[in-house]
Parts: sequence; structure tokens; C-alpha cells
Amino acid sequence: MSAGAARPARRNVVVVFIDLVGSTELAERLDPELLRDVLDRYYRACTSGIEEHGGVVEKYIGDAIMAAFGIPAGREDDALRAVRAAHAALQRVRELSQDLAPTHGIRLDVHCGVSAGEAVVIATPGADLRVIGDTVNTAARLQSAAGVGEILVGDEVARMVRAQARLEPVPPLTLKGKSHPVRAWRVTSLEPGTGHDDAPIPLIGRDLEIGRLRAAYGEAVRDRRCRVVTVLGVPGIGKSRLVRDFVHELPAGATVITGRCRSYGVGITYRPIVEMVESLGDDWRDVQPALEASSGSTLRGLATADASRAPRTGEDAGVEEISRAVRALFEVLARRGPLVAVWEDLHWAEPTLLDLIDDLAAWLADVPVLVVRVARPELLEARPAWGEEAAAFELGALDAAQMTRLVTELAAHRLPDAEVVAHDLAAGPALCLRVAGSSDGNPLFAELLLETLAEEGEDAPLPPTIQALLGARLDRLDEGERDVLERAATIGHVFTRDQLGVLCAADPLAGLDVDELLGRLIRTRMVRRGEAPESFRFAQTLTRDTVYAMTRKDLRATWHLALADRIAGPAGAGDAVSSRAGEESSHGDLTHHLETACLLKREVRPDDPMLPALTERAARALVGEGTQALHRKDLPAAIALLERGRDLLPAGHAEHRVLAVRICDAGLARGEADRPYDALDVAERMLPDDRRNRLICAIQRETLAVRFGTRPASGEPFRELLADDPGDDLGWCRFHHLEALVRVGEGRFGAAEAALRDALARARSLGDRYEENRLLSGLCELAQWSPTPLAEGLSLCVGVSARFRADRAMLLPVLVTEARLLALAGYVTSARAVLDKADRYAGDLHLDLAATAALQVRGLVESLVDRHSEAEALFRRAAADLHRAGQSEPARTLELYAVRELLRQGRHAEAAGELDRLRAAGGRLQTRGELTLLALSARVAALDGGHGVAGDLAARAEELLARTDDPCLRGDVLADLAVAHRAAGRPGPAALAATRALRDYAAKGAELPARRVRRWTEEERPS
Repeated sequence: MSAGAARPARRNVVVVFIDLVGSTELAERLDPELLRDVLDRYYRACTSGIEEHGGVVEKYIGDAIMAAFGIPAGREDDALRAVRAAHAALQRVRELSQDLAPTHGIRLDVHCGVSAGEAVVIATPGADLRVIGDTVNTAARLQSAAGVGEILVGDEVARMVRAQARLEPVPPLTLKGKSHPVRAWRVTSLEPGTGHDDAPIPLIGRDLEIGRLRAAYGEAVRDRRCRVVTVLGVPGIGKSRLVRDFVHELPAGATVITGRCRSYGVGITYRPIVEMVESLGDDWRDVQPALEASSGSTLRGLATADASRAPRTGEDAGVEEISRAVRALFEVLARRGPLVAVWEDLHWAEPTLLDLIDDLAAWLADVPVLVVRVARPELLEARPAWGEEAAAFELGALDAAQMTRLVTELAAHRLPDAEVVAHDLAAGPALCLRVAGSSDGNPLFAELLLETLAEEGEDAPLPPTIQALLGARLDRLDEGERDVLERAATIGHVFTRDQLGVLCAADPLAGLDVDELLGRLIRTRMVRRGEAPESFRFAQTLTRDTVYAMTRKDLRATWHLALADRIAGPAGAGDAVSSRAGEESSHGDLTHHLETACLLKREVRPDDPMLPALTERAARALVGEGTQALHRKDLPAAIALLERGRDLLPAGHAEHRVLAVRICDAGLARGEADRPYDALDVAERMLPDDRRNRLICAIQRETLAVRFGTRPASGEPFRELLADDPGDDLGWCRFHHLEALVRVGEGRFGAAEAALRDALARARSLGDRYEENRLLSGLCELAQWSPTPLAEGLSLCVGVSARFRADRAMLLPVLVTEARLLALAGYVTSARAVLDKADRYAGDLHLDLAATAALQVRGLVESLVDRHSEAEALFRRAAADLHRAGQSEPARTLELYAVRELLRQGRHAEAAGELDRLRAAGGRLQTRGELTLLALSARVAALDGGHGVAGDLAARAEELLARTDDPCLRGDVLADLAVAHRAAGRPGPAALAATRALRDYAAKGAELPARRVRRWTEEERPS
């Protein structure tokens, strides 16, 4: 920037408007020369008060004066100075009026408005000052609303001056140009109203709290169990200091790992876990061999998600797999010695991480682990139960005596010229009490206030808020230091020298030495060195937040984009929202920087010709990361990310069609009834004239009808519409999936399988891995019931297992399918081994329904090897699980399977009683359950001598059997009917039913059930 050029800056300012009352009448009756003299004296009276209090006159507007405080440097008491300046102007104008009244017959008075907030300040050396922003407008409107001789202040000003001025509220004001009423106060008088290295400073006033941490650690070690302590407190109250002191006193044998949540959450859910692993340092090499390969791989995979590393390839681990890996890490560390895990800043954590921490507390057993959760009280809005636990406590404010001692210690060890200041404080107890009282019992407030006093002197007014303190400290930095802090704040609470270099290259620092500036910032305790080499962190999180808020938005946008380009590398550009989404979404920071840059550009440069391309990139990253979350079943994150990506895209963007489908899927998977329909509504609004979009939304509505069972659904009306658009791969893909769901409901599994294969072909043509994976999983599960031979089904399982090997949640249904097919084919030992693996995975990942599916298949295996008592018990357990999960229809089917096992044990009376109970209970049955009920009822009726009833039931079963093409279901029902016919004295129909059963089993390749039918046939053959 050239010398003398205007340099816009974003600042917190206080604006004062002073206006003369009755100026129109005055001008009408005074001679222009006299009027000019009176106005000159009026201007001098007002500006003298403004200048005396450190304000700057921005402009004169007729007989109104606009002044600003906080320029060129902010002070912690700018609001108070502004109010005092307005009061001084009011008093001096009245004094002027008293002087003019006897000789000129003139009476003057003013009314004033004062507002504080963010503004853009443009100061050209030697030229005019310009302050731009809503704060200016609000001050002007408050001045207009003020009565004669009144000073009205806005909400922000009132909060900063109420300790030094007396205020009374006025009714909320409806101000011109403001969309909502504005809170305001009238000033009635200016009388008072009613990071660092802490080693030298003792921990003051926290004996009880640190004792609770010590007690919890002792219990964890003594009882060899997990203990959890939640430490709550407002910013700056000393939470981290308390925990740090506790950790430092732990015995040498204890391991401490720490992870801190960042203040922004998209895509960095698991960053604290990465920090915990990194905090192990060289110990990680010793820990890795003790972990299972999958857990070690998962933890390494999380580390590679860090923005400074290369992107990952392949499938991500799922939420439950990550949770399992963290539990395994904690267990391994705790078996080597006591473990203390500290989670910092959990008020910024995403729900997925909070769930993981809850999971740790519930599942860690027989190991000495102390989990310390550190957060602001806001966390309790998301986790109210955490605050109710016995081991939870909140740090309160220090009392006056404790603050006085703390101020003395801080003065001695923290401030420049500490000896002088500490001596003055010791000699002047009134000043010590003043600092302690102004700090509100908050150690951070005390530290910042003392540093301000050291830099500005003992006469500096006490800042009423930490916001004012931080602003004042920042404005005392020189331009180079401030420039470095602004770039660092854009990166985040933690930043590296390399990241700073990227931003300095994007917007050079006029040849300033970044390393020298960093050294000065460390000495002034604005930042400190981080744990990793060449890394730094802000000494106080609020410092970072304040710097970031006071940095111009156009600069932030430029820097966020530069950081995004650094992460993405040469492949960062793209022209389709979904094309590189999966690859880019492996970097959570990339998504954050792109999205933030886009939103900032929209606010300050909406006509930027590069904004459409940036919007596309940001949406691509959000959609990609949301799709990855959908892959790993992190549904809350998936929905949030996908909806944010959707909100970035303008109306008319074709990607709204894809997003509607993805958000619909995520909402459906969460069991949400409204969100899927809402997603379709949004897509229809955004693409009202797009034929493909209208069609896909209609198809999805039919799919929801099938899923929710709200009404009969059909896909046939869409076939003709799609025939006119053969290239609509997504439309055809979703249509075929709907068709498959309808066919499954009809019991036509072969047709459903064919429809899924058609859908899969379209997904591959589309190049959409998400669609392909979901269809492959469905196709694999369908192989259990479709006419597809077992060998082909097993081959499909092998291929899909390889694809999903990194995600056990996706792999589980494949394993259950594989076990069932193996058992039917006669490979019982292999089936049991696969089920053991499925049970282990389901237990590790806490997937209860998957465990129930494995239990059901285990019942089938035991039945096939004639362990009917064991099979009966397994079916009953699985049915009970499904009833608890609200899945009554499949639960009743399993109860019928248990009845079949009773019959195979010869317990006919019990079986008859069970059938009567199930019929009396009522409720809908699946086709499978209805067929099984008819066949078993026919058997019981025949055994009880009701041959006619048995024949009628068998005929109804035959009629219904024609509707399904599930070979094993047909074989099972025909085998039961063969037994019923034989018991009713009809050997011909019995033999025919057995033959047909064998034919169906053979078509599937189900050797074990076929072997049972052949054995029964031989036993029943006349000798």
C-alpha cells in the first residue's frame, strides 16, 4: 500500500451523535452572520469535550456533530469516554446558552445518542476520517429519539458503563431503518452506579477442587476402574490451570494424554483424539504393537485427516469403529499404568465426540483411567446430565482476599517492571482492591487488567468487560504484530509457522520479519509455543476470537481461501460439486476455510466475479464431507454438512437434486419422519422447472411411503416417464431401488434382485460410489432370499466384504448373509466362525440390531444340525430383541420359527398352545410369517386329528406360496406341508410336497435343509 493511501480497518468503535435542538427556528430569526458566530461557538463547545476525552470528530452534518472513540487506537474505557464527552458537550452548550441569553436572547440545548459496535474505519493521513457501519446509523437514530438535554445509549454502551454511570431504561425504541425495536437507556448522571507459564504463581483458592481431582484419581487407581470428572467454568476462570496443576503432580508412572476441541466443528470431530495420540510422542511406537491391526489403522487414519497431511484414499472407518479404536487405545495405555485423559474445551465438541466420551465412560472396565472433561457451562445445554453427576463441579469466582493475593502474585511475576508495580500494589492496598474487584473473581480478567495498567499507568480506568480489555491490548500492538495476529487468528487457536508463511505470501507483510514478530508476541504473552515443532497457540482463546472478529472480512476471506488452496493443492479446482467431494472431504479444515471464505465474500463482495466458482468449491467440499459422514453412519454430521452445502448453492443449481436424495436418505436412516419430506420440498423450490428433479422427488416420496408403511406404493407410473429420458442415471437408479422395495413387499425376491442389479448398473454409469455402496449392501442381503444360487451369493459376499473391509458397520450385514448362505450350503463350521466374527464386531461397535440378525442366523445353523432346543432358545432371544426395538412383524416371524423347533422336538401340545397365543395376539405378519403360520397350523391340526382343517390350511398355504420365489422359504413351507399331509393320511400329496421342496432347495443349492427332507422321506417310506 502506497504512503498516504487510505487503509480500511475493522474496529470496535463508539460513535456519538450530538445535535442542536431548534436549529431551524434559530436560523429563521437570526442574521446569517450572527448565526454563523453562534454555531462556531456551539461547535467549539461540543468538540472541546470530545477532544478532551480522546474522541475524534468524524464529520459535521449541518448543526449535528458525529464523533468516534476507539480511533486510531482503542481503549478499554472508550464507551465511558464517549458518554462523558456527550455529557461535557451538553453541559458546555448549556453554559454557552447562559452566556448568550442575556445579550442575544438565545437559548441552546442539545440531544445525544451513543452506540458501540463494529465498523470499518478508513483513515487517510492528513485527510478525512470515515467510519462506516450500522453502529453509525444506530447512534444517529438514538440521538433523534432523545429528548431535549438527554443522552440515550444503546445496549452495548450501557453494559460497558453501568458501573461508572447511572442509567435508566427507556421503552424499546422503534427506530427508522431498524427491523427490530432497539433497547436503550437514558444517562441520568455520571456518578457510579450500584496464558502464560503459571509455574511461579501458586494455585490460589482451588484447594477443594484439586482435592476432588486427586480423590478421583486415587479411586481409579485403587479400584482399577474408570472415573470421570467434569470441570466447568466461565472463560478465564482457571479450568485449564487447575487441571494442569493436578497433572503436574501425578506420579511418574501415570500417563497423561490431552486433546482440545477447536472453536469450529465441521469435519474436525476427532481432532482431539489425534492430539491425544500425538501427545504420546515416542511412546506411540511402543503402544502400536499392543493394539489390534484395525484399531491401529483407524487411529493412524484419523491422524492423516489433519489438514497438514496428504489426503487419504479408500473407505473411512465408521463412527463405531473409531469409538472402538479409542477404547482399545485407552485400555492398552491403562494396562501399562494409570491413565489420565483430559478433554479440553468440550463446549466446542460435536455431538459425535460427546457420544464417544460417554461410550468410554460406560465401557472401560478393570483399568485405572481418569477422564477429565473440561468445558464452559454452555456444554450443559447439550449434555445436562454431565452437570448432575456427583464428580462434576464448576469453578466459581475467587473471593476478594483470594483475588488480592492473586493480583499481588501476578504483578510480581507477570508484568514488565514487576518489582515496581508489585511494590506499588503492596504499598497501596486500595489499588490492589480496585484491581481485584474489577476482575469479578476471574483470574484472566485480573491478568489482562494488570498488563493494561503496566502499559498505561496506574491512572488507567478499570475496564468493565474483558472485551474492552482485549481490544485495548490488541490496539497497543504495532502494525506488524497486529498483522501477524490477524493471520494467525484466521488459521485458528493453534497455528504453525508454515501456515503463517502461506498467508504472508498471499498478502505480504511489507518485508517484516515474521519470526521476529512472533518472538515479540510471545514476550507480550499474546501467543505461546505449541507442543509440536514450529507450532504456536494463542495464550487465551478469547484473544484469538477478538482478533478474528476485528479483522476485516475481505482479508479473512482472502486468507481462508489461501489456506484452502494450500490444503487442496493443485487438485483444488473442480467443476462439479460431487466429482472430487470424497477426496476433499478428508480434510475438515479445507471445508471450514472454503465455507467461511464463501460466506465472507457473500457479505462484503457479493459482486466478486470469482464468487460463483468459490461457492461451487465450498459446496463441493461440504457435500463430499457430508457424504463421507453418511458412509460411516455419522448421521447428525451428514445431515448438517449436506444441508449447509445445499444452503450455499443458488436456486437453479442442478446439485439440489442429488442433495435432496442424500438428505432424504440420512433423515430416513435416523428415523426422522419430517426431514426427508422437507428435503424434497426444498429441492422442488430450488429447481421448480427441472423435469428430472420433479421426477426424482416423486420417486423418493413413493419410497418413503414404502419405508414408513403409510400407503400402498408403486413404481410403475414412473417407468413411462423415465423412458423419455434414458440418460437420467440417478432417476433410473432410484426408480429401480423403489421397484425392488415394492417387490420385496410382494415376496418377489428374484424380481427385487433384478431391480437392484439394474439400479447398480445405473449407479456405476453415474459414477456415484455412495449409490453403488448402498445398492451393493442391499443386493448382498437380498441374496439370502432370492433365487440366486448360494455359490453366486457367497461370491458376492466376498467381493462386498473386500470393499467394506475398512468399515465394520457396513461389513456386518454382509457377514450375517455370508454365514446364512454357508450354513445352507452345509459349511456349518465356517458359518459359525463367520458368526463369531459378526458377534465380535457387533459387540465392539454396539450395533444391537446387527447382533440380533447374527443371533437369528445362529438359530438357523443350530436347527440345520438338529440342535432344536438350542435353536428354539436362539429364535426366542432374537424375537425378544426385535420386540424391544419396535420391529414386531419380524419378531413374530421368529416366534413362529421357535414353534417349528418345538414341533421338531416332538413337543406338539406346547407348539399348539404357542400358535393359539400368537393368533390371539393378532398384528400384521410378513409374507414369510403368514406362510409359516399356515404350514405349522396345518401340521398341528393333522397331528390332533383335524384332517379336514389341515387340508384347508394346506390349500391356503399353497395358494399364498405361489406369490413368493424365495426358494428356501418355499422349501421350508412345503416340507412342513409334507409332514401335515402324511399325518392326515395323504401319502400322495405328502410325497409331492417333499419332492417340490427338494426341487426348491436344489435350485438354491441349500444342501442341509434338502438333506433333512431326504432323511424324512426315507424314514416315512414303507419298509
